[in-house]
Amino acid sequence: MPLSEDLKRFTCYDVLPVSHKIIVFDTSLLVKKALAALVQHGAQSAPLWDSSRNSFAGMLTVTDFIHLILYYYENASYEAALQEIEQLQIATLREFERKQNLVAVNTVTIHPMESLSDACRLLVEHDLRRLPLIDSNEDGEMIVSVITQYKILKYIAANVRFQRVAKFFHSGSEHMSKTVGELKIGTYGNIAVASPTSQIVDVLRLFIKHKISAVPIVDENNNVLDVYEKIDVLALAKDGSYSNLEVPVKDALVKRSPAIHTCTITDTLGAILETIRRMVVHRFVVLDSDNKLLGMLCLSDILQFLLQKDA
Repeated sequence: MPLSEDLKRFTCYDVLPVSHKIIVFDTSLLVKKALAALVQHGAQSAPLWDSSRNSFAGMLTVTDFIHLILYYYENASYEAALQEIEQLQIATLREFERKQNLVAVNTVTIHPMESLSDACRLLVEHDLRRLPLIDSNEDGEMIVSVITQYKILKYIAANVRFQRVAKFFHSGSEHMSKTVGELKIGTYGNIAVASPTSQIVDVLRLFIKHKISAVPIVDENNNVLDVYEKIDVLALAKDGSYSNLEVPVKDALVKRSPAIHTCTITDTLGAILETIRRMVVHRFVVLDSDNKLLGMLCLSDILQFLLQKDA
């Protein structure tokens, strides 16, 4: 049975844990309060609710915050930026982004009882990292939860299990023993990187320019020292460090331990999925035989590969 057919037996609701929480922001909420809530809960995003229409209104993500601080960094004084951010509502932020052509508001959703196969297809087709689960009735819509690439891959690894995942490889289960290099999964060459002395503002620009969620921090010999992730940007909100964008990225990362998950091109797809099953992983830094940066393996690469090979 192909993987997509196997995943039709599971719904999006099946992926959700028995007990979970969801953070939802009304679009009238101040941006600073939304950011504080994201920091408090260790979240990178939250669905938005338009109470005037009683409907889902998109997702607030770290990318929205990056757009905001880069705009004020390049176009306003720190004092003016701080004053405006203090009074800015989420709805106003979205309108600002639309006028600046910074982002298309994504409102792709799925019903919680739709199949996991359909959710995977939407994530890949629309290049999404997360997908809101929206129910509706005569009174309007209801935000049930949000599923992510990580949650889906973890569920596949834990419940569909390797013997079933292997069935989508028409040659048999031995393909689970094939390596990342053999299967050509990941991105290699022209990887966006930064040095420890790179300014935070330059790393933020890399996020937007390359549409990526993490930048490896490497030394002069291409050794990976750390990874600056989008979620690290929330520390700027927590500390109120909107004016400290010119400090070295190493100073921003000194407050936390390195967050690096690595693999090599000789690691098997089965081993990668087993790591996802056991740990919270959003990407792997691919190292060569000398432990130097070779590439990046993102969850979207793995999900897209599974679905492509299944097609």
